[in-house]
Amino acid sequence: MVTDMDQLSVISTSKKPLFRSQLLQATLTYNPSQAVYSVAFDNEEPRVLVSAHNEAGRGMELSEMTLYQNRLLAFDDRTGIVYEILSEPNTQGAKSLVVPRFIITEGEGDTDKGMKWEWATVKGDMLYIGSMGKEYTNPDGSIANTNNLWISTICPKGQITRINWTEQYTFVRKALGALSPGYVIHEAVLWSEALQKWVFTPRRVSDTMYDENADERMGANKIVLVDEGFTNAQVIDIKFLTFLHDGLHGFSTIAFVPGTGDTHVLAVRSVEEDCVGGIDDVCKQRSYVCVFNILTGDVLMDEIQVGLDVKFEGLEFVDIATPGPVVS
Repeated sequence: MVTDMDQLSVISTSKKPLFRSQLLQATLTYNPSQAVYSVAFDNEEPRVLVSAHNEAGRGMELSEMTLYQNRLLAFDDRTGIVYEILSEPNTQGAKSLVVPRFIITEGEGDTDKGMKWEWATVKGDMLYIGSMGKEYTNPDGSIANTNNLWISTICPKGQITRINWTEQYTFVRKALGALSPGYVIHEAVLWSEALQKWVFTPRRVSDTMYDENADERMGANKIVLVDEGFTNAQVIDIKFLTFLHDGLHGFSTIAFVPGTGDTHVLAVRSVEEDCVGGIDDVCKQRSYVCVFNILTGDVLMDEIQVGLDVKFEGLEFVDIATPGPVVS
């Protein structure tokens, strides 16, 4: 898992601009006799991924992580950079580094603002990457721009194509009863080849106009399964055993558990409490992991808090200890 720590990503002790994300390892175990999962977090300190790349003093706010073409990619929701995570040479896979592969700007692309990447998935041989699926609105509710309703695809040769996904996002909003002035914020979207469905687990769902203070408590516990053509939607409630009704918990990323036919997902639910205004000593971040069946909503591992007070937003099943090249 990788972090998006927002303003806390800056390394304040560095003389030159430098930014970091934390990479945490864990092992997920399934108990078939009881049909439940458990998780064990690595005892070692998280790896630190560092980059000087930034946009207006913000960077390395990694909001998603996915494998594509045998490359482990991470997506910065501030700069729009798509990084590849590699093993440092001569460390036998014990340390990691990031290398920028793409920089993608908002909307149709005619802007210098980096795209606010929030989710990524592989469909066929294409990588799909998307933002939060919500218009950027002014305090009075009027629309400032619709850049975050666009997605991009990347093909195996690296060609980038931009697609206006307004109709697709609106279809999901309608299924959730959150049409304007309501809204939905997405950070966890997958395409399932096995099920031939899109899987949406929204972070926020509201049937009222966006308010940045109230938004912190609009966390959702819904799954929306959508067919490839966006003509049919099924909304499923996730049956959390100890679901906290404070609304603070919302999905920041999901990944299919290998070997389950895309029916079980491991999810991270993150919390941002009192974070409006960006005051570091007031803002509280934390993350929880859980497992559930996307077809039934049955919870197979209830929320377990990660032992670091940071916000994890990227998740992938991968052997991070793969050795890198030997440099002489």
